[in-house]
Amino acid sequence: MKKVLILTLIISFLFSSFVIAQEGLKVTAQVRPRMEINNKDFNADTKANSYTYLRTRVGLQLMPAENLGGFIQFQDSRVYGENSGTLAATDNIDLHQAYFCIKKLFNLPLDLKVGRMELVYGSQRLIGAVGWHNVGRSFDGGMLTLNTKPISIDFVKARLNESGMAGDEEDNNLYAAYGKVKCEKMKIQPFVISEMKKETDFARHTLGIYLAGKMGALSHEIEAAYQMGSMSEDVDIAAYMFTANLNYKLGMSMSPVLSAGVDYLSGDDGEDETKYKVFNTLYATNHKFYGFMDYFLNLPVHTYGKGLMDMHGKLNLTMPCKKTNVGVAFHLFNSTADYTLADETTSTSFGSEIDLTVKHAYSKKVTFVGGFSMFTPGDIFKETKGEDSSSWAYLMAVVNL
Repeated sequence: MKKVLILTLIISFLFSSFVIAQEGLKVTAQVRPRMEINNKDFNADTKANSYTYLRTRVGLQLMPAENLGGFIQFQDSRVYGENSGTLAATDNIDLHQAYFCIKKLFNLPLDLKVGRMELVYGSQRLIGAVGWHNVGRSFDGGMLTLNTKPISIDFVKARLNESGMAGDEEDNNLYAAYGKVKCEKMKIQPFVISEMKKETDFARHTLGIYLAGKMGALSHEIEAAYQMGSMSEDVDIAAYMFTANLNYKLGMSMSPVLSAGVDYLSGDDGEDETKYKVFNTLYATNHKFYGFMDYFLNLPVHTYGKGLMDMHGKLNLTMPCKKTNVGVAFHLFNSTADYTLADETTSTSFGSEIDLTVKHAYSKKVTFVGGFSMFTPGDIFKETKGEDSSSWAYLMAVVNL
């Protein structure tokens, strides 16, 4: 199988100029190296560790008929030097996406999409492609889209885990209905997301809405969700999330954009053992929201089940050359339920983070991105991770061929 994949990649590159010229066929490719300097262990006595990720993607988009299309995308994800030698090979090649789509199925306002695909909805706080990750997320399943003038709805069914055995409790399914109300000045997107494991009592249902709009120089974003269902026979789910962000673009030199907002995710206060009150961010692109150092990727695990409140402020500047953007973000992280420390006192402080990002558009197809971040621990992280501040830096090139 691996030889077939490699051969396909080589053929795609060799005949890319021919394929692109043909009507209904297009080759896409991206090479993305990223070097990181990691000193994130909260210990000032240890030296920083450096490594380089490389992600390479090659895709073939096909449109053989007016209402029929498809996309196949291969991916290689690796770390520089992970091979045991320059003549060694690793099994890094994977099928990231492979799906077909049919427009106006049976001449009805229905679109069908089946295969392996990325899913991106709303702000990506619950379902996203995690583009920052060296692998990225994709789902195996299908989507049926209902298109009407007032609203469109995606009905999604995906298999999250397949045990290969009939009736096995490890079989896990995702169901979702994601709507888009067609409004000229506002994004209105209600949704329902359900996860169910066969032969178990686990069933989690997430109901919510995403709103985004713009009024002159002011733009806003609001998202709210509530989770219900059951973790087990004796424990019900009752958790919630709320986020609000405001952005204001100042009409002056360097086009500064000021942003402020709060993300609130409920946690377990320990008062009722029959209720699971910890909000789970499901399949989110959390790197975008909760600090670039990724201490809060796996929620609720990374908050010890105590929830998260992220109060943040951001500033973005466009340099006079118009090709360079500079962004600064400050995050203040707290739990939403008390955490009991070793001395029996309680705290809600995880700490604070500052992120500096510089992005330069070298050309239409090449972008350089670099950043530096520092995290100052609060009481909870001082006890669980370490008392010193941590830091992290990176330099990345995104080349679209």
